[in-house]
Amino acid sequence: MTTPVPETVDVLVVGAGMAGSHLALELAQAGRQVTVLEAGPKKPRHDWMSIFTRNPVKGPQAPYPSNPWAPHPEDGGYATFYDQAGPMEFVGAYLRIYGGSTWHWTGFADRLRPADFRMKSTYGVGLDWPVGYEELTPYYARAEKIWGVAGSMEHTWGAPRSEPYPMPPIPASYMDSRVDIALKQMGLHSGIFSHARNSVQFDGRPPCCGNNTCVPICPVGAKLDGSVIADKAEAAGAQIITEAVVTMIHVAPDGRVSGVDVRRPDGSEARVTANVYALCCHAIENPRLLLMSAQENAPRGVANGSDAVGRYLITQANQDTKGVTRDPVFPYRGPQQTSGLIELRDGDFRSSHAAIGTSFMNSGHSGNSDGTDVARELIRKGYMGQALVRELNRIVSRHLRLNSSGEILPAPETRLTLSDEVDSAGLPKARIAYNIDAYTHAGMEISRKINTEVLQRLGSSEITSNEVYLSNAIIGGTARMGDDPNTSVVTAHQQAHQHPNLYILGSSAHVTMPVNAPTLTIAALAMRTAEHILG
Repeated sequence: MTTPVPETVDVLVVGAGMAGSHLALELAQAGRQVTVLEAGPKKPRHDWMSIFTRNPVKGPQAPYPSNPWAPHPEDGGYATFYDQAGPMEFVGAYLRIYGGSTWHWTGFADRLRPADFRMKSTYGVGLDWPVGYEELTPYYARAEKIWGVAGSMEHTWGAPRSEPYPMPPIPASYMDSRVDIALKQMGLHSGIFSHARNSVQFDGRPPCCGNNTCVPICPVGAKLDGSVIADKAEAAGAQIITEAVVTMIHVAPDGRVSGVDVRRPDGSEARVTANVYALCCHAIENPRLLLMSAQENAPRGVANGSDAVGRYLITQANQDTKGVTRDPVFPYRGPQQTSGLIELRDGDFRSSHAAIGTSFMNSGHSGNSDGTDVARELIRKGYMGQALVRELNRIVSRHLRLNSSGEILPAPETRLTLSDEVDSAGLPKARIAYNIDAYTHAGMEISRKINTEVLQRLGSSEITSNEVYLSNAIIGGTARMGDDPNTSVVTAHQQAHQHPNLYILGSSAHVTMPVNAPTLTIAALAMRTAEHILG
């Protein structure tokens, strides 16, 4: 039975992902009446797993089919899901389901570094955030306790902390130890990552058992995702209504948001009014909805007096270097990434080239389908029976892939606008213009050389590096925060400059996209915004 959409609520949150769920949880625990509208459906984990196992494509979107009333990208469909304005193809993956895109995230639970908030002041490039590390530290700590982050105080990835991680670390893999041998010969170092992934039983969820399908789905729920936080928000009293797509934001003459239009899968529509509105529906959907809501009282789109909505779109650059090592390294065991290169993530070099985060990919050459791809090729060559098994084991046990992610500086011309084309729901597609500048390419070339030498020192054959491509997991910046309403969309509290009862949360408010993962910062900022709303 479909839950009806109420006509009037106190706080209306759009999106039940990490930002929306954390905001709803904080407000509901404080006694506010909160309603969350989620565009997509809610399914139990075993249903998503069933879809994944039946899907011959094993990419990040594989368990989560798009729905016609609330479409999101599907594997292999990025070229047409977005109206590509070039020059690079944009491949941002996100989900419109209960719990949001963290269903298929890696689980990295890093804080940003102090310098990440002060790129312009520290290194003379990029932009400064209007909020700093010291201000976010207590919210980082609170989020880590809710999540149950596993980590080591020996490897905090540049973010100072006084309290230990809530859980012991996820151990490094055998493969990591082999890579570390080569790094030490080069005078470089590795460290284990912090994870929103249980190393021991926590919060009723089991420890990681090494299924190696973190992206796209953890079969047992050891990896945290937004549905865990959404469930907590519901338990605290928040109402979450799924399959409810917001299509329009209305603005009154006084500049306050006066209501939103909601469409259900059966085509029925409703209008909801609230005292406070919070958009938490991803760095693509937030600006798309704001721009689609252009009207007499917001002629360029809601919250877009600065013309910054959709601009400063940021992602990361990626490059893979891979080979077949002389001795077995035994990938595909445990989480897909447990360690990475410590160097190149921060330093004075950021004045001239991008910071780079390199991970040792426990998912082998090309993701979860890699073993299948090798088997197909061996069968084509005539291998059968036990000979096929032996050769498959020999090759796959020696697969090594080093993945480097590089920061991309925000620029006004890298942006999202509305397309003349429409999606399956009849709404304008996102038109994306994107490119990578020399700053990022310079950092990526340094990391490629390091990764190639690591593979060479491990006696690898078939060493290759692909062309630099855009990340499909990291998206932000399209409704960025700032102190100046002429160049930004929201304040340091993620409150719209132009509309005092509208908040725009999530990575769309982020000013830069360093190599430390953004998700913990999304949660910390949501908690800080909740305090502002309550205040």
